[in-house]
Amino acid sequence: MHSAPRFEVQPPIVEGAVIQLPYVGTTDDGPIQLVETITLPAPLDKAPAEVAEPLVRLLSLAASLSYYKAFTPCRFEVPGGLTALERDFLTQVLLGGLGEFAYTNGLPEALRPEIDAPGLPERWRRGPSAAAIARALVPVGGGKDSIVTIESLRSAGVDVQLVAVNPKRPQDETARVADRPLHTVARRIDPRLLDLNAAGAPNGHVPVTAINSLIALLTAVATGCDAVVFSNEASASYGNLEWHGQVVNHQWSKGIGFETLLRSVLPERGPAYFSLLRPLTELRVARRFADHRAYHGIFTSCNRAYRMSAGEQATWCGDCPKCRFVFLILAPFLPREELLAIWGGKDLLADESQLAGFVELVGADGTLKPFECVGEPDECRVALTLLRQHPGWAGHPGLEAPGLVDVAATEAEMTQVFAWRDEHNLPEKFEEIARAI
Repeated sequence: MHSAPRFEVQPPIVEGAVIQLPYVGTTDDGPIQLVETITLPAPLDKAPAEVAEPLVRLLSLAASLSYYKAFTPCRFEVPGGLTALERDFLTQVLLGGLGEFAYTNGLPEALRPEIDAPGLPERWRRGPSAAAIARALVPVGGGKDSIVTIESLRSAGVDVQLVAVNPKRPQDETARVADRPLHTVARRIDPRLLDLNAAGAPNGHVPVTAINSLIALLTAVATGCDAVVFSNEASASYGNLEWHGQVVNHQWSKGIGFETLLRSVLPERGPAYFSLLRPLTELRVARRFADHRAYHGIFTSCNRAYRMSAGEQATWCGDCPKCRFVFLILAPFLPREELLAIWGGKDLLADESQLAGFVELVGADGTLKPFECVGEPDECRVALTLLRQHPGWAGHPGLEAPGLVDVAATEAEMTQVFAWRDEHNLPEKFEEIARAI
């Protein structure tokens, strides 16, 4: 007789700078023990328990989704128990963070598993930190957004430190050009998970930013930083589609909903957490990034360059939704030759095989927003409209291609995509910094 399918989160283990996150999942062949290992750049030995312990527990819950999805549908167990706030956090991270995974695998039940966990009394004071921010830790992805954050904070006199998880060349190069310290974190996913995926276990997108947010907060605690400042824009909160009564958003853990959720369960004496770019659209950020030419030859936003299988020199693939999106939103703000140089001289808009991808970005012909970290369709329509006014693109055949030739932004869209958005969690000083972008 087989046991009922279940997935279990076991208590995390912290030894110095090493955090082990153990999980157990059941299959027809019995239980499988899995352990993820996070190695911080400095030990947590001197960190107050009321700060480090709740952060490690939240990290254990967020990281569990990478493993839970291989066993779903199943019961989700936390034998050590959950506080009411932790249970709510887990429930919302499952629902929002696994939306794309559940949609692409046809597993709506994965979003609302039975959570079996004894109730625990709240042991820690929770809520956003009100402490003054002298040193900010900025997670670096190697793309344009964190670069704009770094330079904006530095221009305002903020002491900026950087952090990256399993960094690749673009992240190392960003730190080199910025001339700021880069704290590196090693995240080792249990290789048995990859074996399960290879054997046909359900696989797909997980909320990586939720995991990296907690890793960054623990790094801030270990390295003496007062805040973790992310670089997620307003556009990240825009979903892809509605399914089973739920908005599916590839960027859910980059959106305002997750940011606010996490802030509500953080230990009160811990680092602050917010996104500097939250009130801004991707297009407004791209306009500012165009001025940071020292980074144009080294930044990379293409996700294929960050895959585990990617080589050390991996850069823009030149043929994916992310490449097309960044190409399109930068094009109005750069001389054409400078833009093409970023992609090794390749003109993505002149490639007929990619025109359908550009049509998808602008939301023409009823297309869905791609499951990628790309901006809203109205931003892309505005970028295309601005490009038609760019002297370097006059008469370009891509602008007259079927599906794009009749696309034009409205006057309202032209104004709105550069407007300030009021939904954010910025402290007063940082709101002033963001408004200057």
